[in-house]
Amino acid sequence: MEIPVFSRYRNSEFLQYMKDVLELVNANDVDVLQVTTQRDALAVFVTQMDNLFQQEQSSGITQELIELDTRRDKAFMGIKANLEAYNHHFDERMQSAARSLLFNMNNYGSNIPRMNYQAETAVIDSMLSDWETETDLANAITTTALTDWIAELKTANEAFNDRYLARISESAANPATSFTSLREDTTDAYKTLTAHIEAHATLGSNATHQELVNEFSVLAKQYNQTVGLRLGSGSTESSSSSDSLNTGQNQNTDTNEG
Repeated sequence: MEIPVFSRYRNSEFLQYMKDVLELVNANDVDVLQVTTQRDALAVFVTQMDNLFQQEQSSGITQELIELDTRRDKAFMGIKANLEAYNHHFDERMQSAARSLLFNMNNYGSNIPRMNYQAETAVIDSMLSDWETETDLANAITTTALTDWIAELKTANEAFNDRYLARISESAANPATSFTSLREDTTDAYKTLTAHIEAHATLGSNATHQELVNEFSVLAKQYNQTVGLRLGSGSTESSSSSDSLNTGQNQNTDTNEG
């Protein structure tokens, strides 16, 4: 059976996957299938995660983070696009300056806007520090005349970090089960459910068990392919999704989603 790569799923993708699993199971008589207890255990965690996800989505600060993350991603991509264009400039000085800045930028990763919130903030901060303190890079900025673009990126990144810390304070003041722990509990419940169904498919005589195993495999394959395409697309969307906020992953979370 295809195994879902949950570590690459955003919270929204993980949640929807579990909802789809429950829908496939509930389309059958779970009592006859002898998986009522396992189905119910998974359903409890899915409901808790759904409620928490809705709360996160309704947070005013969460929405601010999405907007600020989009703002800094646009500034970053604008700078990168300018540097890539100047890399082909007819003036050798402009080419050299652009190459220096691009080389430094690429040292921090090829997909910075797709990093999770915390990682993207730290990387941009470190990169801009290099550009401000290293003489050759500071001169390159002057040569390429990107001062305004860089000021916008710095402002957006600092504003994002301020609101991110405010979001942390808001969460601390209103303690609730984290997505991380819920994902772990939900994953365990999912594994227990699928293990029971696979065992029945192997040892029992009800063809429905094997049909469910096949459906789970197709479902996992579709999700894995979709997530793989997203991660390989170069899209900045993954870091802009609020559902990576509490996972600290990239998807790469689900919640930047950066």
